[in-house]
Amino acid sequence: MMMRLVGRSACRGMARILLLGGVALMSAAGAQAQFALAVSPPRFELSTAPGERAREVIELTHSSAQGGSYEFRTADWTLKPDGSLEFSDELQPGSCRPWVAIERRELSLTQGRPYRFRFEVTPPAGTPPMECRFAIMIAGKEAAVPRAVPIALAARIGVIVYVAVGDVAPALELAGTSIRNVDGRQAPILKIRNTGTAHGRLAGFLRATDAQGTALELQADTAPILPGETREIPLTATRPGDTETAVAVHFPATVDGKLEWGKNGSLPVSQRFAP
Repeated sequence: MMMRLVGRSACRGMARILLLGGVALMSAAGAQAQFALAVSPPRFELSTAPGERAREVIELTHSSAQGGSYEFRTADWTLKPDGSLEFSDELQPGSCRPWVAIERRELSLTQGRPYRFRFEVTPPAGTPPMECRFAIMIAGKEAAVPRAVPIALAARIGVIVYVAVGDVAPALELAGTSIRNVDGRQAPILKIRNTGTAHGRLAGFLRATDAQGTALELQADTAPILPGETREIPLTATRPGDTETAVAVHFPATVDGKLEWGKNGSLPVSQRFAP
């Protein structure tokens, strides 16, 4: 039996957290190494209709020999221009969290025994087409620990959930280009506008030739572009045949090809990037 989430967390306000591959992580000094919980998957992209229920399961695995206790709650989130997230315990305008039920608010786990944590989302009948977005926050409960052990109780994992309610879809278009510093390198940037009703992500590779005549492949960052948003998407350069090692781009550079998004959307790109 699923249990409707009631009440509010004692932890109020907003927390600024980096988005790492769909999982939001926050920790105090040393907390990341001590947070002994593996979560799979880190993100859900679901769909349902008004009045119907979408159910899913998060698999939790506690890796420490010492048992762990965890707390669960939902949160609203905002994606900032720099790719970080702000989580809010307070209901934000238009929040769909009242539709969300989680299995429980507290859970104790032992090592090596995965637990299937259930949640569900039920948009009310008559809900207009929209994208519901929220996070399920998992935090270590306070417990007595030896003085020599770093306290990891500030560590939290946010599982990001998108639910397409009805007929919604992204619509991505190129709104401009630029060059800026990304991770210590000058990188080409695509400004992508989403005029659709659901988030979208770019996927695929573009061909490029830089000022030294070097052939490159450019991969778009997979950050979500939310409905109504224009977001700067960096392109990471690699050599053909080695998509793991990022290399510098010497400008000016010409870029062409096509990136994919959504079920069958595509974005043609034919641009010259010059300082």
